[in-house]
Amino acid sequence: MTKLSVTKSGEVAQSIVDKIVSALDGCYRIIGEPMADSVDLHIVEKSVKETFFATHDALHGKSTIIVYVDKFLEIPQLVALAGIRRQAAHSVLHGSLEYYLIKVPKDLIRVAKQYNLSQDCINALLYNIGMVAKEYGVTRLLYGKNFVVDQVAYAKYILDPSVEEVLAWEVALRNRLGKILYLASIIRDVSCAVPLIRDEQFGDEIKDYIGKKLAYITPTYQSKIQKIIYERFSLLNTDTFRNIALVTRFLVDEIIDYELADWL
Repeated sequence: MTKLSVTKSGEVAQSIVDKIVSALDGCYRIIGEPMADSVDLHIVEKSVKETFFATHDALHGKSTIIVYVDKFLEIPQLVALAGIRRQAAHSVLHGSLEYYLIKVPKDLIRVAKQYNLSQDCINALLYNIGMVAKEYGVTRLLYGKNFVVDQVAYAKYILDPSVEEVLAWEVALRNRLGKILYLASIIRDVSCAVPLIRDEQFGDEIKDYIGKKLAYITPTYQSKIQKIIYERFSLLNTDTFRNIALVTRFLVDEIIDYELADWL
């Protein structure tokens, strides 16, 4: 059994702790052990700045999973369970420091120099690219281990566009870099759903939800994102670092060069 080092912050009911620990333990028994010998699990009563209910990192050399109870209780139970399992999968696939201190891919170095992009812009692009590769890998692993219904529920939850997203796109349209960063974030969100497309029972429904996610985006960019996820994602495999390089190339080819070709 995976060793979980559990700490609580604030008033956290033991029943919530037990539910989270049980979900992690049950997932590890099926998908395998995390990269490190143990996982630090922090269960926090209330989030302050975090927008999601659970996070994973390995910035201290092993996996740290944080669950924010207030947000955990706000979302549907099946989605919450799926999200906890996703943190377990991250610790199996991305449970070491190298997955969080990612080297800048050569294609991103090229466009940074060619278009004189700021370090902040490169950092934001690299974050989204890394998350695309990692979220895709997590769903691929869980789906391959027959975690289907919960991951479909999770994908549908993520793919449901909010009013804020629509407004953010309208703001992003005002400048090219804002548009690029926004489109990268959309690909990031959609990436968790892509491995589910091939499912016989849910594949068409997932495609419909992806369509809804992209519906408010300019048709030209809808087509570009669809090309990336429906055609070019077929090149991705189980190697996260290779996938990061490929996703960078996809984003550069289809969006960055297209958008900035006549910028300078």
